[in-house]
Amino acid sequence: MKLNPVAYIKSHVPPPGHQRTYVVSYFIAMVGNGVFLPIYVLYCTQIVGISYAQTGLAITIGGIVGIPLTLLAGDLADRLGPRRLVLFGLIGQLLGMGSYVFIQGFWSLLAIVASMNVFAFSYFASVGALMRRIGGENTVTFRSQVRTFANIGVALGALCAGIGIQVGTPAAYDVMFLSVAGAYLVVVLITLRIPDYRPLPRPESTEQVKVSRWIVLRDKPFIAFALTAGGLTMSNFVVDLLIPVWIVVHTAAPAWAVTVVYLVNTGLTILLQMRLSKNVKNARQGGSAMRRAGTTLMLGYLVLAAMTGQSVVLATVLVITGAVLLTLAEIWLVSGRFALEFNLPPAYAQGQYDGLLTMVTTLSITAAPMVLIGVVLALGVPGWIGLGLFFLLLGLLSPAIAAWGERTRPKETTPTQAGAVGAAGVRAS
Repeated sequence: MKLNPVAYIKSHVPPPGHQRTYVVSYFIAMVGNGVFLPIYVLYCTQIVGISYAQTGLAITIGGIVGIPLTLLAGDLADRLGPRRLVLFGLIGQLLGMGSYVFIQGFWSLLAIVASMNVFAFSYFASVGALMRRIGGENTVTFRSQVRTFANIGVALGALCAGIGIQVGTPAAYDVMFLSVAGAYLVVVLITLRIPDYRPLPRPESTEQVKVSRWIVLRDKPFIAFALTAGGLTMSNFVVDLLIPVWIVVHTAAPAWAVTVVYLVNTGLTILLQMRLSKNVKNARQGGSAMRRAGTTLMLGYLVLAAMTGQSVVLATVLVITGAVLLTLAEIWLVSGRFALEFNLPPAYAQGQYDGLLTMVTTLSITAAPMVLIGVVLALGVPGWIGLGLFFLLLGLLSPAIAAWGERTRPKETTPTQAGAVGAAGVRAS
């Protein structure tokens, strides 16, 4: 049976309506991100002349600035309407990406990165609430469709960035940054076609039950899920940060195997995301998917650790096998996360819950380079095994956390529920 790429893509496009409109806007944004991500560090270091240390420091500080705002931004999305916060975040990122052409040194870079991340984290904390309102009863499937097209978009954007990088002139970089800003302008205009959803009704306090504004901070099962998902998120950076150095420095595999790993990861994600996630709908199924992810990560890391001391051919076979296993784990992880992310929160507080999840996940991402490069890579084979055991433990805990979360939800709390539930949104365990 031949694979028809056009037919495959069409089969994953939502029917005409707000879901398709959102997918189109997100796809364009991810093309822009695919251009931006490979070039911004190169621009700062090679064109502007900022040192690697100062560039890394500015990016780190700028990232930390936005983290505390995620919970507030998510709560505002619930109270003002999610589309408004999403537009706020998109407009800020549009201005930030376009402002890269004005960077002159460390301080201007820091100012742009810090301000841009305020908008970016506002977007991350509120976009889940918007997708839940658009997706309705198919929110989890819709989220997987969005991710499929996001991967295609990033890949196309990276190809475009490669052309600009090859040209390598300041003007080429300026054109790329302004093109990304232009893409985000298109995204803003398309997002305006999505309804400005009103905030959902919230429960009111009674003599028997006092409703807390920050209900997510009282939701122990969701906090446990956020910590587990946040820890597992670090695994997504193994392909970018760890494997390239491992292949080139510690194994006999050829350097071009790094490119093969990226192709395997991107290709399988696009082909299998919808297929492997189609039966991951509720919280328990999400917990099981995260358990599969943890187990598969452990197997993948054992395969990659076994590359040391092997011949060129065997090391190449092992790295490709490891890349396949890590990609399957990544798909199961995000599928499980989507299921829990949209099944555990009450609909009226989706933004607040996503704000907490974004905060924890961002902290994990911030720690990823130090853990993966500073600890795992330094330890070598024991580091791979230790990392695999850590993710295996988190994966094995996930079904119990999912069951706990499902047990403490009111029966009406589902991704399709538009009504409010009490503070009571979470029952005592």
